[in-house]
Order: sequence, then C-alpha cells, then structure tokens
Amino acid sequence: MVRHYTQLEIINLSKLPPTTVKRWLEYFSYFVPGTRQGDQVLYPYETLKLLKRISELRMERYHLSTIVRLLIEEGFPMYSKSEQELPVPERTENRMDEAPEPDRQQQLVASLSSLANELIRIADHLNHWKVQ
Repeated sequence: MVRHYTQLEIINLSKLPPTTVKRWLEYFSYFVPGTRQGDQVLYPYETLKLLKRISELRMERYHLSTIVRLLIEEGFPMYSKSEQELPVPERTENRMDEAPEPDRQQQLVASLSSLANELIRIADHLNHWKVQ
C-alpha cells in the first residue's frame, strides 16, 4: 500500500515554508492527486518530488506559468479534479441496451482541453494579479 502524507507532513518533509507549500499545492493542483480522508487531504510521495522540482525551477527564476509548461513537457502526470477527489469506479461490461461509452481518445482530448483552458485561466489570473 502506498503511503500518503498530510499537508503538515508534506511541509515538514519538503523543508519549504508552509505558505509556499500551501500556495504551490493550490496553484499546481492539477499535478497533485490529493485524496480526501475525512477533513484532511492526503498526498502521495510523488508530491514531494513535484515540490522539489518546482523549488528547483523557482530557484532558476522561472515564472509559475512557465513552470506549469515545463512540468507538462517533463512528463509530470496531470489529474482532473474529478480524478483527485473520487475513486476510479471499476469498469463493468457494457450491456447492449446501454449507450456505449465515448471513445477513450475523445475523453482524453476533452480532459486535456479542459485542463489547458483552466491552466490558461489561472495563468491569466496570476499575471493580472502580478501587474496590480
């Protein structure tokens, strides 16, 4: 079983300032598969690798929106909000009277398009906030 960590444990293990970790977990939420357990969000070990990479890129003076692009290019997995909060249902056999599921490729394209639009919206928001 994979060990998951609370936000406080992530902060302690990453040795980054708490406000920075909280801000990055929110800003880079599409890269962080947090799962809820009661009133806490638990994060997998990979979250520490992600935060370390973000920290390295920030030390190189990259802007947050550029870091998003670099993380995508480096192959960090992205998760939709529904994947983060809900367990993946077991696949059941389609019956003839049910409508067939949409093509998997179409689902992926739609998900990526939605994620890209959300990332652009977030980047625009942050750029607008930075200008003010």
